[in-house]
Amino acid sequence: MDKLFVYVDGTARGDPGQAAIGVAITDKQGNVIEESGQLIGRATPIVAEYRALIEGCRLAHRHEPRSVILFTHNQQLANHVNGVFDTRRPNLRHLVEEAKAQLNGFEQWRVNFVDRSANRRAPRLVERAYHHRIQAQVSRHRLEACLLARTASLSEEDLQRVIDFAEGLGRSE
Repeated sequence: MDKLFVYVDGTARGDPGQAAIGVAITDKQGNVIEESGQLIGRATPIVAEYRALIEGCRLAHRHEPRSVILFTHNQQLANHVNGVFDTRRPNLRHLVEEAKAQLNGFEQWRVNFVDRSANRRAPRLVERAYHHRIQAQVSRHRLEACLLARTASLSEEDLQRVIDFAEGLGRSE
């Protein structure tokens, strides 16, 4: 593949808080090649942005492009990676180095700062990751409530058998 366009976004719900990243890769014609949205654990918003850029590079490498243009709506990230100015924060310095190492694996690369409206796809993937997490939590709570309701009327002996069975399930993994 000659050229890929990689749109990245990362955010955290809190500072730090539950963080998620989104990456959308398209070809020159705008066709979606790959998309990824995932939770990354606890992080600050800027760390999530860097993780999104690094993940975008990692995913783009799989397609072996000659040239990559990355888009972010975080000007600080674009300026750090492009060498416009340095960061004084050691945790960000490490992430800048990691991002540059990934970027230098491409023959040509550029990181562009764009308006948030030009980078819609990646933030949607971030929101989708949060949404899937919430759906999973709701599903688990529903199952736990169902289990509690069904075991509420059991005798102590039957309840102990259920507990023994459940403990056996945990060991079989």
